[in-house]
Amino acid sequence: MATPAVNGFSPQEIARLTARAAIAKSHLSWTELMVKSFMGGFFISLGALVDLVIISGSPGLRESNPALATMIAGFTFPLGFVLITLTNMELVTSNMFVMPFAALQRRITLRDLARNWVVSYVFNLAGCLFTAGFLAWWSDVLDTDVQSSYAVTQSQNRVNVQWSVNFLRGVGCNFFVAMAFFLSTGAIEFVSKVYCIWIPVWAFVIAGYQHSIANYFSVPIGMFYGTNFHVGKFIYQSIIPVTLGNIVGGVLLAALPFWILYGRGEVVNVQTGQPAEEKREDVPRMDSDDDTLRGGASSEQRSRARYDGDRVAHAA
Repeated sequence: MATPAVNGFSPQEIARLTARAAIAKSHLSWTELMVKSFMGGFFISLGALVDLVIISGSPGLRESNPALATMIAGFTFPLGFVLITLTNMELVTSNMFVMPFAALQRRITLRDLARNWVVSYVFNLAGCLFTAGFLAWWSDVLDTDVQSSYAVTQSQNRVNVQWSVNFLRGVGCNFFVAMAFFLSTGAIEFVSKVYCIWIPVWAFVIAGYQHSIANYFSVPIGMFYGTNFHVGKFIYQSIIPVTLGNIVGGVLLAALPFWILYGRGEVVNVQTGQPAEEKREDVPRMDSDDDTLRGGASSEQRSRARYDGDRVAHAA
C-alpha cells in the first residue's frame, strides 16, 4: 500500500532544515547580509504601518470594542514576516532562534552567531527608520489628527511601562516568532507557509507582546508627532528590555528545548517513519548549505550556496 503524500516535514526534519538555514546565513557575504537585513527591517515596518493605519483610523471601534479593533488591525501585521520569509531576507528576531539552534549542534560557531545578530540588528533598525521617516511621516500616511494622535499614544504605551513588563513581552513575542519560522520551514508550498507564519505572528500582536525590530518603526513614528519621552528613555525602557526578552524567548523557550527534543537524534522521514538518509558527499550538493558540501568546493562556492526547499523536500 502506497504511503500518501504529506505536505510537510516531521519535527526532526524541520530541525535539520533549520540547521541548514543557519549554515546558509553564516555563509552570506557582508554585503548580502547587510542588504537582506535592511530589507527585513523595511518589510516588517510595512506590516506595522498597515496595522497602524487601520487601528488609528478606527477610533469608534477602539472605544466600543478595543479587542476587536486590535484583532482586525493585527491581522495585517504578519504581512512583513511573510515578505521576509518568502523573499529570504534577514530578521534578527527569527535569527535569535535559528542561529543558537545550529550553534548548539556545533554546526556554526559563536562568531558566526554574533556576526549575524549584530549586522542584522543594525540594518533591520535602519530599514525600520527608513520606513518610519520616508514612507510614513514625510509621505503623510497618517493624514488626520485622529491617526497622528493615536500614533503618539501607541508609542507612549510601548515605552511608559515597567522595564520588567517590556522584558516579558519581548520573551512572549519571540517565542511566537520562533514558532512561525519553525512551522513555515516544515511547510512545502507557499500557501501553507503563509498560514504557518500568519497565525503565530497575529497571536503575539493580539496579546500585546513586543517585537524589538518592529518597535524601531512603531515608537519613532510616534516620536515624530511628539511624545512625552525622548531617545534616552526609549533606549532604556524599550530597546534594552525588549531586545533582551526577544533573545531569551528565542534561545531559552525555543532553540534550547527544540535542540533537546529534535536536534540531537536521528532525522526521521515523515512519510516512512524511518531515519532519513543523508546525501552522499561525492554527489554535487549545490541545493544545500550544509557543512558536508563536497570537499573540492571553494570558499566562494560555499558562501554562494543556498538552501533549496524544493530539492530537500524531494530528497526527504
